[in-house]
Amino acid sequence: MLGVRCLLRSVRFCSSAPFPKHKPSAKLSVRDALGAQNASGERIKIQGWIRSVRSQKEVLFLHVNDGSSLESLQVVADSGLDSRELNFGSSVEVQGQLIKSPSKRQNVELKAEKIKVIGNCDAKDFPIKYKERHPLEYLRQYPHFRCRTNVLGSILRIRSEATAAIHSFFKPSGKLKVPEENFFNVPAFLTVSGQLHLEVMSGL
Repeated sequence: MLGVRCLLRSVRFCSSAPFPKHKPSAKLSVRDALGAQNASGERIKIQGWIRSVRSQKEVLFLHVNDGSSLESLQVVADSGLDSRELNFGSSVEVQGQLIKSPSKRQNVELKAEKIKVIGNCDAKDFPIKYKERHPLEYLRQYPHFRCRTNVLGSILRIRSEATAAIHSFFKPSGKLKVPEENFFNVPAFLTVSGQLHLEVMSGL
């Protein structure tokens, strides 16, 4: 038995396959990262858009949001990661350690180990400007960008929660043994029509 253990240990050390340095990063939404109860250096990965950039002498601060929360996640990185592509509106993927923030403004922050720019954004040509409140009439011209604003993002999150609640209420559950406990007593499905969506957006 001892000889087998020694043999396995020798095979591991002589193997040409590299050992992973870290555990794979768990992909989280910004909402889940902000609500994490245990922020003790867990390695995570988030994806989203840069909402603000603040560069200091030795530290780079980014606020990243993916639309899952009104609040953005603060990313702290080494100033050496500063790049011209890290602009407001750029889409990024950040990997690092989720730690407790020393600031009172937020509970957690992400200590970046790697920042990958997925899509660069030219702040001059980007129709949504930083720290500027755009009227809804203006945002109607850019339907693919307006979901990044606080107002429209909040409306979409509310609509998502309402839709999920409606589906949960009307959808029959296979676990229910008593037919009377089902709303329709038969399998039923909601329409996939876009009429409601168009009416809500046109009212904005």
